Amino acid sequence: MKKPKIRSSVSSVVHENNVIEFFLTNTRKQVMMKVPNENITNLLLSLDGMRDIEEISQEYNLDSLAQKNMINLFNFLERKNVIIDAAKEWNKEDYQQFRRVLNFIEDYVSIYDEKIEVWNNIRSSHVVIVGLGAVGTWIAFQLAQSGVKHFTLIDADKVEMTNLHRQLSFGPNDIGRNKIDVVQQNLLEINSEISVKKVYEYINETGIDEHVKEASLVINCADKPTVDQTALWIGESCMKYRKPHIIAGGYNLHLSLIGQTIIPFQSACVKCFETKLNEINQIDTSNLRKLHIENRKIGSFGPMCAISASIAAMEAIKILSKVIKPANINRRGEFDIYSMDIKYMDISHDENCKWCGVNGKYL
Repeated sequence: MKKPKIRSSVSSVVHENNVIEFFLTNTRKQVMMKVPNENITNLLLSLDGMRDIEEISQEYNLDSLAQKNMINLFNFLERKNVIIDAAKEWNKEDYQQFRRVLNFIEDYVSIYDEKIEVWNNIRSSHVVIVGLGAVGTWIAFQLAQSGVKHFTLIDADKVEMTNLHRQLSFGPNDIGRNKIDVVQQNLLEINSEISVKKVYEYINETGIDEHVKEASLVINCADKPTVDQTALWIGESCMKYRKPHIIAGGYNLHLSLIGQTIIPFQSACVKCFETKLNEINQIDTSNLRKLHIENRKIGSFGPMCAISASIAAMEAIKILSKVIKPANINRRGEFDIYSMDIKYMDISHDENCKWCGVNGKYL
């Protein structure tokens, strides 16, 4: 480390007996340490990235042993994401456009080579988004804003008037245009380096494999023919090719589904979830009568869809980083518009799963 600097998102408090508390405001983590004397306290609090190791040593009259101990202390604080080396800058263009994303990365890795690797992981990833509706459009934009440059977008729909109240990117002048074309146009306005492979079709049981094979991550936002069916098609293909995927959720009955994140053979898969949910949802149907409802269609509510999409996009960035652990592994949630609470249901890996169990077909 040449020029140590306390990160801009880190605040500090000096307690009695030379105890310093560094508070990482983004992750709400604390690093507390006791230092030998007030001189070292002042040294640490003065790290602004303007002086190198030799200049700091001279300013505080450190001998060679004290300087060695100081360097070890700096390395420790760097590993704890408290300080960074100001001599090693982010790419200026990247920093201007993605400053907050890069700051987020530094919450987890502050060592220069490691954080550059994480950023390159995100930038070079290829995300397949199936379905550009009320959730898929929001996810595409949020990932583009976070630095993702390579997309495959799959959707056969054209823009309709009924899309405008809840789906991002579309306006009245876009009615009748292919959704993919409009989304691509707007993604390029965010970042001209973005590439989009456009697939003007609905997925089916056999057509998804070719797109899954080239993906870093697949995000399922499709509801045709049903969400359950697309989840099985995409889930099985992703297990076959060992690709992480996210069930992006949706909206129904004033609840917003926070779908599960699946890392093949490290978490419960779609089939694990299906088996467990079928057990949970078993009911006595002997006294039930079928309701006659024609043309039942429950529309999405924009803010609710945006919540589901934002959580899915955040999980996606974690996966693409290859460092940050996703939160929605082995669980799915429901966001209640009335209470504003998220209730999660934990579902663990099924050892007898037909796909990923002990005798599973894709093990």
